[in-house]
Amino acid sequence: MDNQSLFFHANCPSCGAEVGVHSATSLTAVCQYCHSVLLIQNQKLISSHRSSAVVDDLSPLQIGTSGVWNKKPFVLIGRIQVNYDAGVWNEWHALFADGSSGWLSESGDRFVFTLEQIGQEIQLDTLQCGYRQPTFRGKNWIISDVRLIKAGNYVGEGELPTDLPMQQQVHSIDLRCGKYFMTVENANTKGKQKIFIGEGVSLESLKLQHIRTADQIRAQSGRIKGSVQTGSCPSCGGSIQWVSALTNHIICQQCNSTVSLSQDKLQLLKSKKKRDQQKQNLTIKPGSQAWIDGHNWLVLGAVVIKEIPPEDALKKCKLPITPYSQDENDEEDFTSVWTEYLLYSPKKGFLWLTEQEDNHWSLASTLDIWPKIDFPGIITPAGYNDKDLRCLYDYGGQVLYAAGAFYWQVKADDINYYRDFGTPKHKLSTTLNPEEQSWSVISEVPASAVATWFQKDQKTVIPAKPMARENADNLVQEHLGITAKDFRNKKLLRKWWRQSSGYSLYKSKLWMFVFLFLNVPIFGLACINDNENENDFIYFATVYFSYYLAKFLLGEKYFGKFKLFLVRTKLFPYYCIISVMILTTFHWKVYKAIVYSGSSSYHHSNSRWHK
Repeated sequence: MDNQSLFFHANCPSCGAEVGVHSATSLTAVCQYCHSVLLIQNQKLISSHRSSAVVDDLSPLQIGTSGVWNKKPFVLIGRIQVNYDAGVWNEWHALFADGSSGWLSESGDRFVFTLEQIGQEIQLDTLQCGYRQPTFRGKNWIISDVRLIKAGNYVGEGELPTDLPMQQQVHSIDLRCGKYFMTVENANTKGKQKIFIGEGVSLESLKLQHIRTADQIRAQSGRIKGSVQTGSCPSCGGSIQWVSALTNHIICQQCNSTVSLSQDKLQLLKSKKKRDQQKQNLTIKPGSQAWIDGHNWLVLGAVVIKEIPPEDALKKCKLPITPYSQDENDEEDFTSVWTEYLLYSPKKGFLWLTEQEDNHWSLASTLDIWPKIDFPGIITPAGYNDKDLRCLYDYGGQVLYAAGAFYWQVKADDINYYRDFGTPKHKLSTTLNPEEQSWSVISEVPASAVATWFQKDQKTVIPAKPMARENADNLVQEHLGITAKDFRNKKLLRKWWRQSSGYSLYKSKLWMFVFLFLNVPIFGLACINDNENENDFIYFATVYFSYYLAKFLLGEKYFGKFKLFLVRTKLFPYYCIISVMILTTFHWKVYKAIVYSGSSSYHHSNSRWHK
């Protein structure tokens, strides 16, 4: 920003340094030299007798960063930083070329661009997550986040179009409608209501200029965003690792103490004795590294979750939702436990890797663009009654324990309600609790792919043979390319159902079924024959030998590298066809030889077995 774009400039009444004001609507400015909060009145700077310095959270954004949103050029001229009990977020004041203002909100790796709707108010029917609200601006909105910030600490820098309170209690409600986003402050309360409407954005889509470089961040803070830091737990003294500027809360792996981060300093929040569950070894330890799709990913933390009945989760979360009606024949015991690993890449952001029982794995990504909701249902995507996009199941999850670092506060006994739609291969899943609702895409991945990603990390051992890296990376690319709209594509859903059925041409189960079907007559003959002679013994031995030979040639446990080569070269179906034909021909030839050797036990009436 150059001096020609200044609305006016004056000297700071506290330190005398020159302070420039770029927007005619700015009410507050913070001196960049002494951090004094200055009030703007009649093109004059008046001291408020307080100072305000933001915590250097190593954001890539800074005062002077410019870009384009909705074809409108903008420049960032100020920031409000809010610190509260559950975390920290930034609100960047954006000045557009036409003189109007907007807000670029930054929380974790999520960015939302909004405009304040001056003079408008909305009366919400309820303040519960997941519920539809009255149509506003021609759109049906769903509450996605409910936060009561009781003691938020506000600090700032640059120019702001509002006053900067020291502390403030705010009831903040976030709502979603597809790609659109709305925040309502002080909804249904006595406080002054404010409405902001916009959409989720990525930094790449904003075409940003003049962002902070790695060298600038290093010079200004000594830490690069995403760098691994090490310290000692204030409770037990054990070693703790975290990623600078990304994590606000850490759970010690040794004593399960909850530790907060303040400018990379560890502070004890809550100490707990080591639980029995923590004695279980995590398959992937926090601090492990994976190489996925050409990028290095760091495992920040792990959350171990126990499945609970959906009705229990709804009751404990006080959510007035009817559980999905399961088939009466389904007997769920809700005893499964799964582990969710939080992965981070400085260039790609966050990714979840989920480990289930029996070495089953899946990837999960949070959606910025929500699916279209089929009202009056509150958590059902449009078209869910279609046989291809069906509700698979619902369930609850309760946190047993967590280890590592997170950008939000994870607490033991936290409870969420889940409902999954789509196919077992790719699922559209919603997570709901009293404060937040989110939608995610979940994709099954084989253990061999996970083994490939962690192949270079000597601390991590995945019980599977690694697949080709190209194939493993293709699975990630497919997963990241799936959107909510894809779950309304019937052709795509049917493809996923075929892949989930277990009878793909690349599945060993299919070819074992074909082999057994072609050889049923011989197996049946061996079972019903009651005579005992040498030929019977030979035939029984042949039956069992060919069966186990088929399992060896077609099964998934054997020829791992050879099968991987066949799948990669698309020769696996041909290999199976040839194997089944050879085994079946061998079977019938042995049977024919025994029949014509003179054994009367195989001469049935009408010679049916001879044909």
